[in-house]
Amino acid sequence: MTAQLIPSDAPELGIRALRAAPVIIATDGHEQSDPAIVVGRLLAGTDDALRVVTVVPPFPTVGPESSERVPSDVDVVRRGERKRSVSEQVRRLCGTSELDIVLYAGDPAATIAGIAQDANASMIVAGLGRHRVMDRLFGSETALRLIRLAGVPVLVVAKGQRHAPHRVVVAIDFSETSLRAARHSLDLVAPGGTIYLAHVAPRESTLYERTGTGSSYKHDAGDALQKIREQLHVPADIIVQRILLQGDPTTELLAFASSVNADLIATGSHGRGFMARMLVGSVTTRILRTATCSVLCVPHRAAMTRMRTTAEPPVVHSLAESEWITTLDEFTRRNIGRRGTLEVDDPEIGAQAQENDYPLLGATYDPHDDHVVLMFGELGDVCRHLTRSIGGVAGIDVLRDGRGRDLALRIAHGAGQTLLTFAE
Repeated sequence: MTAQLIPSDAPELGIRALRAAPVIIATDGHEQSDPAIVVGRLLAGTDDALRVVTVVPPFPTVGPESSERVPSDVDVVRRGERKRSVSEQVRRLCGTSELDIVLYAGDPAATIAGIAQDANASMIVAGLGRHRVMDRLFGSETALRLIRLAGVPVLVVAKGQRHAPHRVVVAIDFSETSLRAARHSLDLVAPGGTIYLAHVAPRESTLYERTGTGSSYKHDAGDALQKIREQLHVPADIIVQRILLQGDPTTELLAFASSVNADLIATGSHGRGFMARMLVGSVTTRILRTATCSVLCVPHRAAMTRMRTTAEPPVVHSLAESEWITTLDEFTRRNIGRRGTLEVDDPEIGAQAQENDYPLLGATYDPHDDHVVLMFGELGDVCRHLTRSIGGVAGIDVLRDGRGRDLALRIAHGAGQTLLTFAE
């Protein structure tokens, strides 16, 4: 029989998942994944907006010198056992066998990240399993690798959690990702809950001393936290407190979270180059490895892709090359003067904002040199014009909402993409 949720179990807002933008629950069928099933289903709101995914990794070999192949029937048995264990887990926790369970083979973290990307997922939910030192040395920490690879928010649920978080600590470093982590926390927190916007100042005590301008780090950081709070549009029954700490970020955040008995720590990860993305950031890594509560991580790509915040999923219109010229002309006529953000998402450098809040003047494709040219600037102001030329174009997509209004223009090139998203 399905467990009935009391009101405080569910978040007030929720992440507004839909069939076209589902919550992906990653499970291996083991007990450490139980909280992911329970909380993921709660956040999705409806089973139609839920996808349970399990990935069977390749059969381990003895060593690189081993040339023996695993018999195909062994693989079939392994997949069958996994499907049965996950089906039993879902039935035990949800009281139903109606949930869609999809089984894949491959590297778990990379496969789940790819599935989420293809499905335009709202969030990935996984269990917070504890790993041995050997797992860290050989890079097999699935949750951490998932955060490194995913382009959508990842919620790693701690053992024993069965409800929406009541107390959330958001690590604020005043980046776009930390702001998005705060906004996602509002979606997840239970009615009557508390969100702590926590900023950790550097150790140097001199930063707290008054300067000749009458300002101080403490004063400036407090003002910045207040501005973030004002941007959140907090529901009336949710409490948001500003917290200023000092010292080592991980140590202070974990200690504060413990002191308030937090259910969730939310943080953002940065995309400042390939190595930064691979390392995720020492704060996020240490929090994930040592926290006893759940952890939400908003990757840089999720923060930069603003279209994911819309209530309705975008409709993608992929264009044939023969349509590029006329479609971009029509796109220009529909959107000239609209302000937008231009992002470049490249595997080598991560997602980087190129222009922000500039009006679109035009978009065109030149088939002779295979370039798309985007032009920005204030109408009538020839001194403030910007042009971006994008070569090696492999594909062009226009994303629209349910009313037919353009949300974004996506230009695929090489291994990356350029994305123009409109502010409104």
